[in-house]
Amino acid sequence: MTTYFHRIFLCTLFLCLLSPLTSQAETLQLTLNEGVSIAIKHNPKIEIARQQYLGNKGVLTQAKSSSLPQLSGGLGYGRQAIDNLNPVDEDNVGSAFLQISQLIYDFGKTTGMIDASSFNLQASSENLIQAHHDLVFQVKEKFYTALEQERLIGVAQEAVSNYEQQLHRAQVFYNSGVKTKIDVTNAEVNLSNQKLQLLHAKADYNAALVNLEKVLGTVLNNGDYKPVNNEPPLSALAAQKPPMPGALDNLLQSADKNRPGLKEYAYLISAAEAGLTQAKGDYWPTIDAVGSYDNVETDLASYADNWQITARLNWKFFSGFATDGKVAEATAQLRGVQAGLRDFQLEVTRDVTDSYLRAEENREGVDIAEQTLKLANENLQLATERYQVGLGDLLEFNDAQLLYTQNQSSLVGTYYQYLTALARIDQAVGITSELAGYDLTVPLSRK
Repeated sequence: MTTYFHRIFLCTLFLCLLSPLTSQAETLQLTLNEGVSIAIKHNPKIEIARQQYLGNKGVLTQAKSSSLPQLSGGLGYGRQAIDNLNPVDEDNVGSAFLQISQLIYDFGKTTGMIDASSFNLQASSENLIQAHHDLVFQVKEKFYTALEQERLIGVAQEAVSNYEQQLHRAQVFYNSGVKTKIDVTNAEVNLSNQKLQLLHAKADYNAALVNLEKVLGTVLNNGDYKPVNNEPPLSALAAQKPPMPGALDNLLQSADKNRPGLKEYAYLISAAEAGLTQAKGDYWPTIDAVGSYDNVETDLASYADNWQITARLNWKFFSGFATDGKVAEATAQLRGVQAGLRDFQLEVTRDVTDSYLRAEENREGVDIAEQTLKLANENLQLATERYQVGLGDLLEFNDAQLLYTQNQSSLVGTYYQYLTALARIDQAVGITSELAGYDLTVPLSRK
């Protein structure tokens, strides 16, 4: 009895130890939202945009420093000799000084620089947000491509199964003397070709996963993962496809309000205007105040502590036309950004309109592809039945099977093109639900 319970204990312990190993070997189920979250943390393009934002934040700090008091000091020690001084004419001299200066007014040079830096910082913030929107679209695009390729594997597997059944039927008919050897050979060729298509489909799926990993910025679970989206079966794709997001006019209006790139250009224009103000400030003087105190430790009679407070006006009357050049450069930069805004507005209109039209096309295409697939399936059933009763030939079945497989692939492709077009609409409009709850500046984490 003791040995019996001892064996039970050992078996239980073995299963407990084996259970974690088994769970670790399970294929990871990757959802779209999880993919977005992983990409935000690991994709290097987000880090590049974030560092640009932090860099501009540092530039703003530097610009603001010019309007604050400037404090400096120093120490010195040496030996000096001055002839005919009493009581000594040579001594070790220790000195210390402290100086403080404050800009009072410079006719917009400093405030223009601060404003330009501030607007550039806000523009880089919008650029960071746009980078997130672009990344979400890329994740969706690669994610849907992986799902599409996985579906096509199923289509190819079904075709292989159908060709195997047809080969069996042809072999039975040949053995019975009803059909000739050419039917068997033809069926074997078609089966081999379809197995090759299945091999290609699996390779395309693996390539799609590699492209997805590039966007994610990491390889999940040592490559043992599977994108999942809880989508309906092939027969229900048309009935359960997502709806269109709304009317085109509403989407265009929404893009005007929400597209990060448009907001970025608005800040860039304000920054260029501030830069022009800064450049024009060189035409005018700079007014500041300076205070200093010098302390000297020596017995030399000619050295004594001193202090001063001075208000200064500095005016460069002629700079060799350097100021004219700066103003011309700033003016050209402003006009260039304004022209860039107009071009980008046209690009946004094109992006939204094209994405909407593509989505509408694919939405209708899914319905048409479903109807065509039903007819192709019916045609395949008829061809199969005709062959089974000896009324049809293998060529008729092959044509029907090929047509059925092509229409399955067409439905799958059109459906995922539709999903990709919907994702492109979100990107073009600037509203991406997957980013809700994220702080898109610093740090990159959920609120």
